[in-house]
Amino acid sequence: MPDAPDNTGTPPPNWLAEEPWLRDLLHWFLDRLEQPRTRAITRRVTRSTLPALFRFDGEAGYRWQLIETLKQHYGLFSIQLDRRAPRHEEPYANAQLRLRHESEDLLRQWLQRPRIDPATTAWQAAVAPHRQHFADQGAALLAAPITIDGYGSDEVVEAFVAVGNWLQYGLSLREISARCFRGDSKFLDGRQELLAKLYGARATGIAPRALLLTAFAPLGFRQLLIVENQDSFLRLADKPPPGFALLYSGGFRASAQRLGSEHTRFAFLPGSDSVSFHSRWLGDSLPVFFWGDLDFAGMGILKALRQRLPALAAWEPGYTPMLEMLTKGEGHTAIQAGKSGQLDPIATGCAYADSVLLPALRQHRHFVDQEVVQSPKFQGLRTDNAPS
Repeated sequence: MPDAPDNTGTPPPNWLAEEPWLRDLLHWFLDRLEQPRTRAITRRVTRSTLPALFRFDGEAGYRWQLIETLKQHYGLFSIQLDRRAPRHEEPYANAQLRLRHESEDLLRQWLQRPRIDPATTAWQAAVAPHRQHFADQGAALLAAPITIDGYGSDEVVEAFVAVGNWLQYGLSLREISARCFRGDSKFLDGRQELLAKLYGARATGIAPRALLLTAFAPLGFRQLLIVENQDSFLRLADKPPPGFALLYSGGFRASAQRLGSEHTRFAFLPGSDSVSFHSRWLGDSLPVFFWGDLDFAGMGILKALRQRLPALAAWEPGYTPMLEMLTKGEGHTAIQAGKSGQLDPIATGCAYADSVLLPALRQHRHFVDQEVVQSPKFQGLRTDNAPS
């Protein structure tokens, strides 16, 4: 590997402030630098060490690009890929990040952690009187100090102590978070592993958060159409394609692994046959389609949904008018719509999407949101995805 550039004094990239998972990784390296050691500091890329790289939210590839940028442009560490990783895994699965010792000063500058860190001393002093409240004696907190704007170290630790008071009431993670962190329901998102270390088996008392989906299932429906955006879903519900039940996915919410779990809940529009929907919607006998934005994120949703619904196909009647706009040079650019972070999913597994829609997106480099299509335009279009 060639020598990395000397970036001492270089300010951090602007996007680092928007990626808390990445800052946590850099803090982890500094934590290890501050501990006695005889070996180089390395970090394996696994689902447990870097869960942000294994979420099915369409952003994992972008997150890995940020890590590669820290290596290539700032020389923070080297990357060694695991050539023996299973083919079904992400290409970076089990890769090894090795910190370059020359990067310490730059990391400390970016993270505002001087070599003698008074904040660490304050954090240790804050945890010490509360160690008996935690199953691990507070070790997880000591290993990864947490700072919250507007909180002192004592207040942060006391908030984590307060979490233990709510574990026996069957509350969700967000309900507990709101009660303990000044009404911030999202603070504990992504910190389940920390809570498991702090509270052991008691942490299992946190109720799984239900996945709430809206559906319209008219009597006699024969097919199911999953719609990405709310306005398009409601317009279709007013005048649904014949024989279709409709499901509003709400972006990536319905692509979660819990899609078909006992924690999924449905809100049905009036006139729905909820009993038939519940019995059929995940069955192999019900043809199912997806219609969303004609952009890489929309194709990413299709790909993610197919992990739970392998027969899912892009809905041609919805995408046809959007595709026509692309071929006419219409649509918006990624920059115009704030979509520059979207990544090409490469392949979705749907023949129509992979052979028609994705090539069109790559060729024209424009996107079209599904709200541009109005219900009357469906008149005369086929609704079964069958070949003409």
